[in-house]
Amino acid sequence: MARWFTLLEADGEARAHAALPELPIENVELCELLLSVAREQVLDFAADDEPAVQVADLLENLGVEEGRIAAVLTLLDLEAAPTAIPDRYAFAQLQQAKNLWLAGKGEDGPDGFAYSPRPLTKDIQRIIRPTSGVPDVF
Repeated sequence: MARWFTLLEADGEARAHAALPELPIENVELCELLLSVAREQVLDFAADDEPAVQVADLLENLGVEEGRIAAVLTLLDLEAAPTAIPDRYAFAQLQQAKNLWLAGKGEDGPDGFAYSPRPLTKDIQRIIRPTSGVPDVF
């Protein structure tokens, strides 16, 4: 299992730069913003089938305290591992952060500065939700 990329960890800058040298790690605030937005986009697209994560997210969205969420998960005999994510999510976060960085660099067009927003590409979507190649008839 992997960890999300963030500059807020002790080894965050070195880890992010080693994984993706194109990221602007000299500007910590911008780089952290890119990684955070990419993480949110990956999570929004990811299918979350883990019952513990679904229950924890639901309770968190309802404003329930962290301690109570842990108690509910214990009562339901569910184990949650919020820091453990599939490797493909971390890789997709890096690729989306790169796409966002390249889009943010922009170009000078005939009407001045132009920004090309980059949604999750089909390639990144397939990284997050790989297809098995087995037909699904139901």
